[in-house]
Amino acid sequence: MHRKIIEEATHEQLKEFAYDVFEMLKRNVDEDVYDDIEMELYKDVHGCHFTKWLLEKALCCMENDDGSKGGHWTVDQTSSVAKTNGISFEFFNEYDWNYVMNMMYSDYYKAGGSNTNFYVELSKLFLMDKDAPKGKALRYYLAVKD
Repeated sequence: MHRKIIEEATHEQLKEFAYDVFEMLKRNVDEDVYDDIEMELYKDVHGCHFTKWLLEKALCCMENDDGSKGGHWTVDQTSSVAKTNGISFEFFNEYDWNYVMNMMYSDYYKAGGSNTNFYVELSKLFLMDKDAPKGKALRYYLAVKD
């Protein structure tokens, strides 16, 4: 599209154009290249935090140490646990928190079993790491996915 057309396009027209471009990319570029472009655009739009969409994408691939697959807890469950434990979503959001809680369960079930407090403490330590850059949960996911 020419610059003038883009500047005069409605939000819906731009959205439709973007979807068309993504579909073309998906068909014509390597899957890894497409994933890289998708994640860069995602971070431009959403910052370095999970959204519901990306959380679902990340959790569906988890292979848990207890033999199950996918997320162990829902966002509502982990948000409730956060509230009970005085954890605020000031530096991370509820989707970041859910991802980390589920990641800790997935990776450390053999150490923590069904002790939810164990995963709460690990998740707090992970997300409140003073040496880590903002968006640690998403950065970690992007580094280890695939």
